[in-house]
This record gives sequence, structure tokens and C-alpha cells, in this order.
Amino acid sequence: LSSCERTTSASFDSRGRMSSFHTKTIGRILDPVAQQVSKLILLFDEGSTTGQLPDLANRVGVVKSAVNNLVKVGHDTINESTDALFKRDMPPALFRVEEASQFLQEAVQLLTQDPTSQLGRKRLIEGSRGILQGTLSVLVAFDLSEVRKIVKYCKSVLAMLGQMEHIRSFSELAEFVKSLTPCMAKMIKEVDERQQELVIQSHAELLERGIAQVKRVTPILISSIKLFLNTTHQGLPAAHEAQMNRDYFLRQMSDEIQEIIRGLQLTSADDIDWQCGEHAGLRSAKNLIGRLAKYGNAWLTDPMALNASSGEKAIRQILDAAHRFETLCLSDAERNGLTGLIRALHTEVDDLVAAHQRGDMLAAQNIGATGQQNFAKLLDLCDALCERTEHHNAIYRLARTLEGKVTQVQRWLAAPRGSQRQVGYEACRALISEAGLLIKLETTSDGGSRVSAEGQDSVEAFQECCDNLQRSADCLYAQVEKPFSPEQEKIENKMSQEISRNLAYLWHCLQFGLVRQVADFFTDLMGPIKRLQEVACPPHGEPVNEEAYRIASDTFLEHSRRVGQTANLAASNLIDPWRGDALQALASNLESVGGQVSLAGQAVVSARRTGASSQLLSAASDHLDLVKRHWTDCAERTRNLVDEAVDANAFIRAQESRILQDTERTEDSVDQRCPTTVVNSTTSIALRANRVLQVAIKETENSEDAVYVDRVNEAVQRLRSTITPMVTDAKNMVLSLEDPAARDRWRVSSKSLVAAVDNVGRVVVPSYLSGQFRDSMTPYPPRFHGNDTREPAYDTPNKELQQLTLRTANGSAKEQASFRYPNGSTTSADEASYTFRPEVPLPIRSFPLQSRILKIHGTASLSDTESARPLSPETDIDDEFNYPPPNENQPIMAAAHALHQEARMWYSRDNDLIAATKRIASLMAKLSQIVRGEYGTKKDLITVAMEIAECSLEVTRCAKALAKECTDRRMKSNLSQLSDRILTIGNQLRILSTVKATMLGNECWDDLPLSSELECDSSEDQENTEVLVGNAQNLMQAVIETVRGAECASIKMRVDSGLRMRWQPRPVANTGY
Repeated sequence: LSSCERTTSASFDSRGRMSSFHTKTIGRILDPVAQQVSKLILLFDEGSTTGQLPDLANRVGVVKSAVNNLVKVGHDTINESTDALFKRDMPPALFRVEEASQFLQEAVQLLTQDPTSQLGRKRLIEGSRGILQGTLSVLVAFDLSEVRKIVKYCKSVLAMLGQMEHIRSFSELAEFVKSLTPCMAKMIKEVDERQQELVIQSHAELLERGIAQVKRVTPILISSIKLFLNTTHQGLPAAHEAQMNRDYFLRQMSDEIQEIIRGLQLTSADDIDWQCGEHAGLRSAKNLIGRLAKYGNAWLTDPMALNASSGEKAIRQILDAAHRFETLCLSDAERNGLTGLIRALHTEVDDLVAAHQRGDMLAAQNIGATGQQNFAKLLDLCDALCERTEHHNAIYRLARTLEGKVTQVQRWLAAPRGSQRQVGYEACRALISEAGLLIKLETTSDGGSRVSAEGQDSVEAFQECCDNLQRSADCLYAQVEKPFSPEQEKIENKMSQEISRNLAYLWHCLQFGLVRQVADFFTDLMGPIKRLQEVACPPHGEPVNEEAYRIASDTFLEHSRRVGQTANLAASNLIDPWRGDALQALASNLESVGGQVSLAGQAVVSARRTGASSQLLSAASDHLDLVKRHWTDCAERTRNLVDEAVDANAFIRAQESRILQDTERTEDSVDQRCPTTVVNSTTSIALRANRVLQVAIKETENSEDAVYVDRVNEAVQRLRSTITPMVTDAKNMVLSLEDPAARDRWRVSSKSLVAAVDNVGRVVVPSYLSGQFRDSMTPYPPRFHGNDTREPAYDTPNKELQQLTLRTANGSAKEQASFRYPNGSTTSADEASYTFRPEVPLPIRSFPLQSRILKIHGTASLSDTESARPLSPETDIDDEFNYPPPNENQPIMAAAHALHQEARMWYSRDNDLIAATKRIASLMAKLSQIVRGEYGTKKDLITVAMEIAECSLEVTRCAKALAKECTDRRMKSNLSQLSDRILTIGNQLRILSTVKATMLGNECWDDLPLSSELECDSSEDQENTEVLVGNAQNLMQAVIETVRGAECASIKMRVDSGLRMRWQPRPVANTGY
């Protein structure tokens, strides 16, 4: 214990149950203890079987010595601590460890005298369990004490921030900063040390993001107070904007620290954090509502409450957060009910403010009573909507990514009356919502020339597709209420086919539309904010133009909104859940920080208009510069993540298409003698060419392939050399629009630039999107009609992939289809479930007919005859393992099933990673059967867990070998992180299984097996089982991600690596989907 005085270990989650070991220290401490207990149980079981009881005295003596040392250190820690809760919790934990040690000693004595002694057996099991759980309880008590210390530092900073609104002079501000600095430094140091110890990556990144944001916001907050004091003392109109700026950043700082406190108290390896980043914003909104509800309720019930108090601010924040829950509504009526409550409460809050201003206490009391009732209804509705996302089994949760939602819809279409009906319908509605957002972005006018007539027709076709899909999905969802019959089945199948066609078109439009939006809105990312600052801070001696500032501010705010919405769409296209969450957080921050930039600029304009002092002008300008840099930093980090979310080649082709459009616009403007449009169009060409350079340079920075880097650098240099001549020729052409020679020179340089962009697109990584993207860059594909039975004009699965046998519950077979997504992955990380896919002609990344082999350098590859030779039964015998469809109360089996289906897409011949993955899936299914009591003893449980840990080591070894030879740095980093995570979770699973084994009182179960993995005989067993389930799910998810990452990384390997790994896809009909 003394070795972890500055670190933390396992603790209990918000429901009070035992958590998994989420720090590095807890694993180091508990792992050797679990190994000793495992050996003790295995030795005893072997002795019971053979009749020769081994000598347990030595092992028990070692345990007794360790326990004595632990108890001594524990009591010393108690004496030194001032934490009352620690002094209360630690002694019982130490007593349990001492008692367990005594039980083991008694067991040795009894079993030595009588090897068949039932009491001796009972004492041995109780002692083993007590040692493990007692040690864990000691670490839990210490961990809780350490977390409380860090939370105390956080709350001290929050308390100081609460005094910030009362600062009224610069001397008070100086004293405040002097007091805040050491508290803030201590909090940051403690939280940073904590996050470095955490094993669960989502928790560590939550703390890391929170601390980084606190560091960014702190100087801006101090600056906003300075500006507020300056404007208040001089009685200027800008005081209102300054106060709003201060309140915003104060609230943002407080919210970030509250989120840090929440992150510190997260202790369970919750698979929701791993798989469901879709609801990251909803979780934050739920936490905010729970934190502020009491303040809002108190303000409503107090007729003498003050306006603009913390209670009024709390209820307005809650109403803003409640809008996030609209995405969970399953019907228009439900959504209208939620928005109606929010509108009613907004009206009642405004009326209550007016009653307070009039001093009408009776009216305030009546309005407050009504508002309190509606407020309670709103809280209940938000809680009910949140409960829909809380399932034990990941296959019943709404997926985070777009492709994950598509897969969930497909599962529903494969079995309209099956268990996927609800989540499939939710996923369909979510996709339509995403499509609606994209349509709004596409139809947004940009200078009146964004959408052509042809493009408008295509947008209308997209909207028609969404409407048809919505109607068909609603109808199919309602059809299930009717009695089943052969005729009804035909109707449902026909509806499923219609939904499939609409879904294919919608997916196509989403993918290509996202690329276009990124190409449009992230090209001139900083232009609007630079224009705003230029207008707010004109050169010395020039008057400020308020109308020009209003236009610049509106343009910038609209730009922030578009960029944020596009980034949100891109976040749902990122496979990596942590990067997706980070991008969503940045996207939501862009628009709100953009509003503060506008307010800060307005303060500068007001100060200049009223002839304020140079001190105030300097403070206002400096504050605007700080807020601007904050927005710029946020926007740049957003752009970096968005660039990872879209295909680089497709992005370059989109920019090439826009450059050609700008070139045509320039030609037309020259004919019309319109120099302003010429300048705008040629500037756009230069900006787009620079964006192509940015993306290409990022590709070289991400690659370790020297040949590839040299090729791309050569293409980049060629493109860079064409930009300046094009700009120079454009300037000369603007100055002499009548000169044909100037126009010809610009045409030549423009053609050179377009050719250079095309060349960059050719040398950058091949696109996984449709080849049509390069050939035709119209805003959308040709008009789609819902009743058109022809194949859509884009990539469809190969003929070999379109026939798929789907085994239904009654054993019948239906012909279905499978596809792979444009980014090369199959079912997304969010779907830990079996994959049933209907016939959906979606774009796929087709596999070559021959297998892909990573060869040892200098050896010959397999011949075509050898490659085509059928695999031996021994090679893929584990493919024949019978996995029954999991029930909702069988999350371990569901996780095993998901991993099994992922691995069965490939032959395991010459692929150690796939072989190990299939073995893990098989072992995890056996673990599910043992937990449910279908068969097995304590020894079987421990043995299976140890085998899973060994297979995890093999997966880790293969992944690290691939990562070492991969030339893609992002893939390499991702594989390395996943490998470390698998290793950690595998060790934890072995420890948890040992604890579970000690709870099995008999050698085997006497009762009938349970259908659920979550039914247990005692609360203690229930706690351990829940943690075991979460651990198993996390392990399966990490292995699934590793397989997908490894398959992608295998196409970017060094040719001289000497690594051999064969990726041969199995025929779809043989995968058993």
C-alpha cells in the first residue's frame, strides 16, 4: 500500500458497486495476490480430484506475512490521515483481510487433519475470497480518500470562482488572482497526475481535455473581468457586453471543473463510455440538469427571488440543455411534447421575471407554482428519454457513427419483428435527422451562387428520399402490431426492400455531401474572424463603421454555425470514439465561443464610438484578441480532426471540382467586366489550392514510407509553385480586363494549377469512395425516385457478395446482402452484436478475388493454385463453434458473438491474429456458459480466464508487430494503444474471474442453469458479476477494434518488414450471417 501513496486505485461507482481496476497501480498490487489465490484454488481442486492433498501451509504462510505487512501499513496510514470517512472505511477493510488470513490458517489445520473436511473446504474458499476482496476494499478506501483530496482542491477553486461576480475594483482583482493562482496550480497538478495513472482511456482523456480547457479559459476570464471593471467604472454602454462575456467564461470555467470532478469520480470501465460517444453531449446535459435542478426549483418556488440570480440562470441553462434530448424522441408527438414544455417554461420564466420587477408577489407565487409543475414534468421526461440508452447489451443501444446506424437499420430490416426493431427504428430516424442537417447546409445560400439549378434538383431528390424513408420506416414499424401471416410477411419484405433502396441513396448522399461541406466551409476558416477584427479595430484615426461591424459579425456567427454543424457530421463519421467525442466537444464550443467573439468585438466598437480612454480601448482590444485566439485555436483543432474524418483523395477531388467552378465564374466575370467577382473567385482558387497543400502535407507527416513521402512532396512542390503565378496573373488581369494577353496568361497559370491539384490527388492514398466522385462532381447523383427499381448509379456490392444466407430463428433461409463501408471497416465499434444484413446496394470497399499476403522478404508468394486450395478443417475448425443468438440479459455472450462474426470474415490460415481472435471469442462464449451455470467448476472458470489472458497476449503480440512495421503513424498509434488496453483488460479479467470462482460454493452447480448472466445468489456476487460483464465487453470491443485496425494497417506495411500475415476474406455465404 505504501507504494501507491501518490496514486489511486479501484473504487466504487455511483451506484455503490465494486468497480473494475482502472489505474495502473491497482493492477500491480492485486495481480500477484490473485495469482496466489488462483494457484491455491487450483492446487486444492487437483488434490480433491486425485485424493492427494498438496501442502498448502507454505503458500498460506506467504499470504499471512503479506497480510500482516498490509495491516501494519494500513493502521499507520489511518493514524496519519485527517479524513474522517477514511478513518471510518479503512478499519473494516483491514479486519476483513485479517479475518480471511485466519480462515486460511484454520483451513490448513482442518484439511491436514481431514482432507475431506467440509468446514476446512469452506474456510479455504471464504479465506481466498476474503483475501482478494479485502485487499481490494483496502485499496478502495485509500482511493476514495485520494479522490476526495483532489475533489477538495477542485471545489476550492469553484468556491473562489463564485466570488468573481463580486469583484468591483482592480485591487480586489489583483488579490483574487493572487489567491487563485496557487489553488489552480495545485488542482491542475493533482488532476494531471491522476489522469496519467488511469487505465480507462475515455476517463483519462476526459480529465486531460478538462485541464487543457481550464488552462485556455483562465487568461480569457481574467481579461474579461478587467474589461468589465474598465467599462463599469467609466459608465460606458460596452459594460453590458463585457458583463455577458465575463459571465459566459465564468460559467464555462465552472462547468469544466464540474466535469473534471465527474471524471475523477468515474471508476467503472463503463462500456457506454467506450461505445456510445453519440450520447456524450446528452450525458453532459443530463449531468448539468441534475446539478442545477435544485437551484432552478428553488427560484420558481420563492416569490421574493431576485432576478438575474443563480436560480434564474440555472433554469435557463437547463432549458437550453433540454433541447439536446429531442434526438431521443421516437415520434413527432413526443418531440412536440418536449419542445412544448420547454417553450411553456421559457414563457413562465419571463412572466415570473416581470412579476418580480412589478413586485407582484401573488402573481409570482401563482406563476411559480405552474412553472414548478412543468419543470418537474420536464425533468421526468428527460430522465425517461435517457433511460432508453441504458442497456446491458450494446446491440440494443443507438450507435455512435453513421455507418453504425446504417448497420442497425439493416438488422431491423432483416428481421422486422426481431429484437432489433426498436433500435433499428431509432437509428433510421437519427440518419434522417443527420440528412436533414446536411440538406440545410447544402441549400444555404453563399453569395447567391452556391446552389445551381441542377444542384437544387438533386437536393430536392435527396429531400424526397428522406421523406420516403421516413414514411416507409414509420409504416414498417407499425406493421409489426398486426398478426403475423405469410401475406403480412410479404408486405414487410417489400417494405424492407423499399427502405433498403432509400437507405442506400441516403448513405451515398451523406458520404459525398460531407466531403463537399468540409471542402467548402473549412477552406477559408479564419477569413470571417479576421474581417471582424479588422472592422472592429480600424487603423488609427479612422472611425469605426458600426453597420460594417454588424454585417461582419453576422457573417462570422453564421460561419461559426456552419463549421460547427459540419464538424458534428464529421464526428459521426469518425470510427475512433475518443476522437469523435473530442470533435463533438469542439464543434459545440465553436458556435458559443463565436458569440463571445462577437460580444468582445461589440465592446471594442462601443468603446471607440463613445471616445473611451486609451486604457479602456487597450483592454477591450486585448480581450478581443484573446477571445479571437481562443476561437482560432478551437477551429484549427476542429479542422485537424475533420480532415481525419474524410477521405483525403475524395477531399482533393472535391476541391478540384470547386476550383473548376471558380475558374468558370472568373471567366464569366471577366466577360461581364466585374473585377470584384474576379478577385473573389481567384482568391477562392488560391485558398482551395492551399487547403489541398495542407491535406497533402498532413498525409506526408502521417507516413513513414519514404518513397510515398517523396512522391507526395514532389507533387506538393509542383502545386505550390503554381499558386503564386496564378495569383500574380489574376492581379494583372484585374488591372487590365480588356487585355486578351493578360487573360491568356491567367488561363495558362490556372490550367497549370488545376493540373497540379489533379496530380496531388493521384499520388495521395487511393480513395475508398466511389470512382464516380472523380468523374462527376455534381452536388448529388442523378435524381432518385422512390419507386424506381433500377440500380442506383454508384458502386454496388460485387455479385459474389450479394447472395447471403441468413439463418432465422425457425431455421429458414433468406437471401440477403452484405457490404463493407467506404472507409474499409465493417460493422462499427458501437455494434457489439451479431450482424444480420438485408439486401442493401450500398457502396463498398470490394475485396480482391485473391487474398492479400504480407510476405517475408525474399520468399516466394503462394501460387494461385495454392491460394485457391480449400483450407483444412484444422485451420478453421473454431469457425464451426455454435453461437446462439444472445438474449438481452446475456451481454458476455453478445460480446463473444460480435467478435466471432467479425473474425469469421477472414480465414485464419497464415493469420495468427485472426486465429487468436476466434479463440478468444470461443473462450468468451464458454465463460458466458460457466457464469450462467450451464457447466463448469471453479477450476474451469479460472482456466478459461487464464486462457483468455494468454490469447489476449497473442493478439497484443500480433498487433504490436503490425504496428511496428506500419508506415501510417495514426494507425500505428491506434494499434499500440489498443494493444496496451487489451493487455490490461485481459489481466483484469483473470483477476475478476478468480474472485468469481471463490464465490462458487460447490464444485459444480446443483441448480438448473440460468438464462441470464446477471442473476446471482448474493449482492456481493452480483457486484462482482456486473464488473466481470463490463470487463468482458470491453475486452471484446478492444479486440474487434484491433482486428479492424490491423486489417487497415496491413495495406500500409514496409515491403521489407519480413512480416507474413495473410488476409483472405471468406466467401460471404460461408460466414453464417
